[in-house]
Amino acid sequence: MPYFVFKYQENKFRSVDHIDTFDTYKEAKNLVKDLRKKHSPNNPNAYKVVFAEDMLEAEMLILEKRDAPILKEWEK
Repeated sequence: MPYFVFKYQENKFRSVDHIDTFDTYKEAKNLVKDLRKKHSPNNPNAYKVVFAEDMLEAEMLILEKRDAPILKEWEK
């Protein structure tokens, strides 16, 4: 399965722009690191890597609303 690199924007509506697709995680990770350094050093969540079967599944996964993790007593 391929790795998809997206630019993620959360304005009034969440949106993603597909940047590139890679067969290996290392290539995707290196691109995301470079993009974060150049374009969004203050917002590391602007670029994301998603591992999915196809483009549609990748977009669904990245736009999925997730609950915040519950902190355990020792993590506070």
